[in-house]
Amino acid sequence: MMMMMMMGGGGGGGGRSQKKTLKVVLVSGCVVVLLVFVGTRATTRAVSNWYIDGANPLRLFPGDDDDIEDEFPVSTTTTTTTTTTMEFMRDGNEDEIDDTGRTAFETLRAMEKNHHHHHDDDEDDEDDEENDDRDDDDDEKGGGEGPFGCSSKDHHRRNDGKKITRASGTPRKTWAFKASSSLQYAHMPTHATHEDVVVLAFQGAKRSEGQANQRIYLVRSEDGGRTFDSRNPKKLNALVVQTVNGGEKKSFFSEKDDAHVEAQWGPALFKDEEENGTGGKKGTIPLLRLYYSQSESCFFCRRRNNCGLDAKEYRAGGNLYETVSKDFGMTWSKPKMILKEKEKETTKGGHSPKVVANPPIRARLGVTLAPTRGGEKNATIQPRLLLPYWTQKPRVGANGIKSACASEMHAKDGPRMLYSRDDGKSWHSLGGNAVRHADAHRKAPEIDRLLEGAVVASNQKVVQFFRATRPRVYASLFDERKAEWGNPFPVRASNPSFTSSKLHHHRHRHRDDFLKMPNAKLHAISLPSSANDHQILLAHNDHPYSVRQRGNLVVQISNGVNLDKAGVAPFRKLLDIETRRGKREGEMVMYPHMTIAPNAVTCGRYLLTVSYSDHGRGIRFVAATLE
Repeated sequence: MMMMMMMGGGGGGGGRSQKKTLKVVLVSGCVVVLLVFVGTRATTRAVSNWYIDGANPLRLFPGDDDDIEDEFPVSTTTTTTTTTTMEFMRDGNEDEIDDTGRTAFETLRAMEKNHHHHHDDDEDDEDDEENDDRDDDDDEKGGGEGPFGCSSKDHHRRNDGKKITRASGTPRKTWAFKASSSLQYAHMPTHATHEDVVVLAFQGAKRSEGQANQRIYLVRSEDGGRTFDSRNPKKLNALVVQTVNGGEKKSFFSEKDDAHVEAQWGPALFKDEEENGTGGKKGTIPLLRLYYSQSESCFFCRRRNNCGLDAKEYRAGGNLYETVSKDFGMTWSKPKMILKEKEKETTKGGHSPKVVANPPIRARLGVTLAPTRGGEKNATIQPRLLLPYWTQKPRVGANGIKSACASEMHAKDGPRMLYSRDDGKSWHSLGGNAVRHADAHRKAPEIDRLLEGAVVASNQKVVQFFRATRPRVYASLFDERKAEWGNPFPVRASNPSFTSSKLHHHRHRHRDDFLKMPNAKLHAISLPSSANDHQILLAHNDHPYSVRQRGNLVVQISNGVNLDKAGVAPFRKLLDIETRRGKREGEMVMYPHMTIAPNAVTCGRYLLTVSYSDHGRGIRFVAATLE
């Protein structure tokens, strides 16, 4: 009996010891997790100043070497920190499901129990009501031919030689699409306008980015963007028609077949008025082009033992497609692959998923990039399509699992450009190399990168603006003599908005008057103010990097490429698009797309329209008058 009691007592003591050990392990684990979390956040915030504070490169941009009084070498400590931080920044897709298993939409809905967040939604509704009141006032005063009604001929006659100097009135803001429980993820909007019609496309998924069910969706407005048919967004695949016997156009779409299509990415819409020879004439319907990517093989499985459709998460990009619409978005042609995920040519990105984020332009170049079959002379002075895209090597998943295609994809990241001189029938590389920093981080060249280029033509030059992991907006000019893109340079701001810029300048004794950006997509368009003069509009988040925060969405304006063709004139803020949201972690208003039309109500003015993502909430559409 005593022996049994001793054995029982010994067992109890062993149990208490095990419990103590378990508690120590749990506490230690929590401490480690906390330290990693705090350290990651600290280093992630630090990366936005890594380049400015500790790795200032030589010759920030052409012709401005004398402005830099100090040059800061990268220390071993800085290099290690930067590599770790940037790895954190690049891991996963743009919209990962958080540690609790909730999407951004679900997190926002949970937070709506807080009165403050209800207040945000109330303010949005009030904005919409104010917009409706302003629209009614415009109608009573007589809005001419509507928001897109003034002819291009009348507009340019009244405004030729005049430059945009300001935004007038209050921008009109509406929801183009509101996220719902059935379509929680909506991102990367793009739109095109024609008279009173707005066609808007975005990539959407049931829960989060990269799901196998991610598709290109389209919504439409028939009243200049005041209202959209957002309750019934249509899949691009469902709008594709093919001509059958007798000339009848028929859709072969079925939801059953569509369920087995891989994820679709990054729509970019382009209104091509020159293709149909319409020249913007009233009553004619311009051709509408849509570019997007579709995944092929680059995915990882969230659950190791289950890789069904719902468990797959695709990495950005794949094969690049083009489809066209002759009825301005009502129906679309069968998509044509214009670039493969596994390209043989290294100048076209080689083996790496291809992604597009911004639309092409038509531009005139003064250099022959490839001979024509008939020995055609001066072929390059003809308008040609220039399409920016980038290659993105698949990343390691948030759970540490590599993509299924990781061993096959060996090409490097980087922005590239395609051109077509036969209206999209064939495509060629503009420049042989991807655009990269001359002083790119040696230990992490794929992290210290540029991507999501936006191309514009200005003052007889072609220039790209880039999203960058460095906390500044970068640009690159195309060198027609070398037929290559020049070294990227940070873009100047004439009125720096960074609140600590003066203090920073005092501490580090070098200029900091550059456009800021938090590693997010931007968009740029050019605007002819005369025959040989083009201003540039740039939409971006104007602040340095901060963990899961993207706010202060603005439109800036520049007089374009400098007369010496060596850089871009400084930008100044023209318009605030969204300054209220994006101040708290998890709030992100981002990925703007712009179009500009001749006149808004009054001839001699311009109507600027902007669409952008409101993370977890949907897609916003803004219209503003410029003069």
